[in-house]
Amino acid sequence: MERDIYGFRKGSRWVSVEEVRKFEEAYKPSVERRAAKWDALLREGGGAWPARGSKVKRYIRKGIPSALRGECWMHYSGAGEAMKRHRGRYHQLLAQATEGRHAANRELIERDLHRTFPENIRFKSNLTTSANPTTGAQITSLSTTLVPGLQSLRRILTAFAVRNPHIGYCQSLNYIAALALIFLSEEEAFWLLCTVVEKIMPDGMYSVTMDGVTVDQEVLMGLVYERLPGVWRRIVGGLGGDEDGEDGDGGGLPVTLVTSHWFLTMFADVLPIETVLRVWDCIF
Repeated sequence: MERDIYGFRKGSRWVSVEEVRKFEEAYKPSVERRAAKWDALLREGGGAWPARGSKVKRYIRKGIPSALRGECWMHYSGAGEAMKRHRGRYHQLLAQATEGRHAANRELIERDLHRTFPENIRFKSNLTTSANPTTGAQITSLSTTLVPGLQSLRRILTAFAVRNPHIGYCQSLNYIAALALIFLSEEEAFWLLCTVVEKIMPDGMYSVTMDGVTVDQEVLMGLVYERLPGVWRRIVGGLGGDEDGEDGDGGGLPVTLVTSHWFLTMFADVLPIETVLRVWDCIF
């Protein structure tokens, strides 16, 4: 089975392996050009990350080289500074997680571990085969021993739940933490997750009420109405409303059933991986 540089399986039911290969070949010159320009940019500053500015913004929007991506995210998001300020805090949180009052979060986290990027080599669960003692038929099941990537993911989500008891564990945080783990160490991925939830995303995004998600949907629909009138007409038409989105008869499903997941996971399991990474580059 062919995999990309991030550990994901090439190809899907929508895109063939051959199409992925063609994309990678066409994208390669652009990646190499960007890497050379980033190398020159860092050498100009003596190896230090340059201050935010129009040039850095332009470079980031055109794509951060994979070799620099994790470190770049940590620097410009502020997660790296947070980790420096709170040295040892991650391990303290893990120690607190063994307390009984955190049992509910642990159960929720366990349910989602094997659902997180199951086709990625870093998070792919081990399968074991055994014979049915009665029939002799072969039985395939998940191994009780987690691969290292899932063990790290479990610890990150557990520590986050202890740090943020008002949130605990919320489905979708597993995808953000897992994607961060592809580029960062376990502790770095933890602090990036904390920064995303506590500093970058709207307040209430991962709360019980999910008010932040509602705000995001309203902003999205407003932008679609203003910038993409053709798409807007298709959306409200499916809901049985007029062009202003009024008088819908409820005959169609609300588009937010789909779009809310986009924002909760920061598109991690929605868009093709290269597209997701370019989106994350801009967010941080």
